[in-house]
Amino acid sequence: MGEPLPSVRVAGEGAAAVKKEGALMVYRKWVDAPRGLPPGSLVVIEDRRGELLGCGLYDTVGPVALRLVELGSCSFSSAEEAVYALIEAAYKVRQRIGYAGDPEAGYRLVHSDGDMMPGLIVDVYADLAVYQSSSIVWDVHGETVARALAEITGVRHVYEKSLQRTRRDIGLPPREGLRIGNKTRTIIREGEARFIVDARIGQKTGFFLDQRLNRLDFGRLAEGTVLDLFSYTGGFGIQALLNGAERAVFVEEDEKAVKLLRSNLELNRVADRAEIVQSNVWSFLASATNKGESYNAISVDPPAFIPHPGAYRKGVQAYTRLYALSARIGSNDSLLALSSCSTHLNREDFMRVVARALAWSGRSYRPLGSVRGMPPDHPVRPSSPHLEYLKSIFIVLD
Repeated sequence: MGEPLPSVRVAGEGAAAVKKEGALMVYRKWVDAPRGLPPGSLVVIEDRRGELLGCGLYDTVGPVALRLVELGSCSFSSAEEAVYALIEAAYKVRQRIGYAGDPEAGYRLVHSDGDMMPGLIVDVYADLAVYQSSSIVWDVHGETVARALAEITGVRHVYEKSLQRTRRDIGLPPREGLRIGNKTRTIIREGEARFIVDARIGQKTGFFLDQRLNRLDFGRLAEGTVLDLFSYTGGFGIQALLNGAERAVFVEEDEKAVKLLRSNLELNRVADRAEIVQSNVWSFLASATNKGESYNAISVDPPAFIPHPGAYRKGVQAYTRLYALSARIGSNDSLLALSSCSTHLNREDFMRVVARALAWSGRSYRPLGSVRGMPPDHPVRPSSPHLEYLKSIFIVLD
């Protein structure tokens, strides 16, 4: 028998949120912890009356003091045991939904609270796993995370890319580098398409896995001349070309992304039907409107225009204008795929923005279904709605 785990008491609204809603993060103001408790310590969590709430990892940086990894019981004897068990559970779920197993598979393995590991993101790209820590908890246990990823999933290379703004906001320094292996670039398969993923130079962890289902559906539905705005490395347009679209125009400003896009076009043998415009999307849309250009299918997948609550009003205006300008250059019966990855724009507000944008564009339209959300490898716990950041809608313009 090892040493008993330290006990941490949670009071008031913090305890109520865990008991009534299954919240996995508890703010410091509700927590009474032993003095000198090291960051990353696995602790038993109780309310003020001694009722067991679960167990979690103790956080010493930022407003969150506890990150729960189990609710209602505490079956782990160490943080290492918890990390291995949680990653293995996440991997089994990805196997069950058919995302893991293919040697060229790309999927999200750990989606923070959705996989009982709040503050940690892990994406798997074939033989390369990339993880992102938003907490000193996962910084402390980074070596264990990397080792568990290699042993459980079979990846040979593990890269950490913890550069996100949320770290800076709470005073954590950026962290990046290979933790296992020697490779940062690989190739994944998505349907019939193959994409190069470079963890070091790519955005986020190297690729946007959250749009997988939308890219596949867009490719299946698109035809004629396709426009891929904010194309990054070409996901939407390449899917369309592989499914029979005649031509695709890719608009991307970032030089590193354009370089990967060119390689992806060659890899998929569709470069002869592609045109790359390295330009600001706003400038492109103004030029296309002035020239009277029109497209049979348009994907609009911008970066988050609302990175924090204070940017809400300006971001809504940007989305509205972008969607309206895009609709204006759609041909009759064209497909329009509109997306937002802003956490601070909820589903209802996204629908309102789309409605106003299309009214402003003067185009009549028919939606294909309703708002699309996260794919199944990006689970969202009801107690953690902040994880449901992606909203998309497919529309046919009359």
